[in-house]
Amino acid sequence: MPKRQAESDAPDGGENGENVNAGATESPAQSGTEGKIATPASSQPTKRGRVSQAATAPEHVTYKIQGGLRHVEPYDFDFTTHVKQRWVGRTLLEVCACEFVAFPRDYYEASIAAGRVTVDGQPVKSEHVLRDGQLIVHRAVRCRENPVLDRGPIQVVEETQELLVVNKPSSLPIHPCGSYRFNSLIAILRNQETVEATATLHTTHRLDRLTSGLVLLAKTKEAARRVGAWFAANQIRKTYLARVKGCFKKLLDPDSGDLPGVTRLNGRLRVEGYIRCIDRKVGKYTFSAEAVGDDAKDAATEFEFVAMATENESVVRCFPATGRTHQIRVHLLHLGFPIANDSCYGGELRQDCTLPLIPHVRQEAHLDKGQSAEPEEAATMHPSGIFLHALTYALPDGSSFTS
Repeated sequence: MPKRQAESDAPDGGENGENVNAGATESPAQSGTEGKIATPASSQPTKRGRVSQAATAPEHVTYKIQGGLRHVEPYDFDFTTHVKQRWVGRTLLEVCACEFVAFPRDYYEASIAAGRVTVDGQPVKSEHVLRDGQLIVHRAVRCRENPVLDRGPIQVVEETQELLVVNKPSSLPIHPCGSYRFNSLIAILRNQETVEATATLHTTHRLDRLTSGLVLLAKTKEAARRVGAWFAANQIRKTYLARVKGCFKKLLDPDSGDLPGVTRLNGRLRVEGYIRCIDRKVGKYTFSAEAVGDDAKDAATEFEFVAMATENESVVRCFPATGRTHQIRVHLLHLGFPIANDSCYGGELRQDCTLPLIPHVRQEAHLDKGQSAEPEEAATMHPSGIFLHALTYALPDGSSFTS
């Protein structure tokens, strides 16, 4: 039987976040067929202290659509980064295993021993102590990406002279990160020829890999800066839909009791307090009514009951006033009504017909090209998405988009 794994969605930031530019260049592939895509841009900066690496990707890779999933055929890939100040004095293996979490520790042990991880162009041992400014190159041979859901072409909600607004499916990140490079939103948009191969796209905000819904992509740097600044300043009114455990309507009753940081007003619940990271490796956060630690960030969300989805689950409308990582998910957990299938924050890891569990690939470091792999262990299964959807963004200039 496949193993099951709770998913924290570590690779790709929060419901909303900083302005980050991203781009990729690809050619078409149709659902149910194979297709070639060209090299994407280098991996972009990530949240929670994660480390971005420049990358040398292949000129072409092959997509395969099978069983409702989009797979990328294995390819060779060079990660390149310089030693950061906080790595100085630590061993190469320790830094690789702790900072670059897309691969497990035993993968790095084997790769270093095989000479596929070099320092200043030279193979070294796992216990090599790093010095400031040294160049680390990691040659990933037959690199594998996690599959993502394929439901046909990604929907374009609206296109203007400055913006491309799309409805992102769950399971794929916006930009290359972690175990996702070609299976990322911008790469797939180019692949399906939504934009021309030479067109530039810039991200203006973040949306969790497991979350579906609106993504605003800018066509120019000026538009990216302007819209990104609106997101950063919390000037864009955002509405999300979530499906949560329990009857949320009961929580609106004043007799249901009080919770720290929670107020009731005009049929809504407002959660206001602080969010801080409690596990940077997996990217997990927690709520507190008062600031705890230097990294605590203020966060506020309002919620209102919409309807019962089933006897035991409710649909809730969410209005985040800030854009912290995993904010809505953390606030719903604090209320005692977690997103029903969000196994990282109090929900269940479930096999759902609309959001099935999908296999998490394991990278193999010990194989050269032409060698055959040993029989694989049962795949670890992880969520393809959670019941959280970015429904509406209303911009300060009067424009509004709904997916």
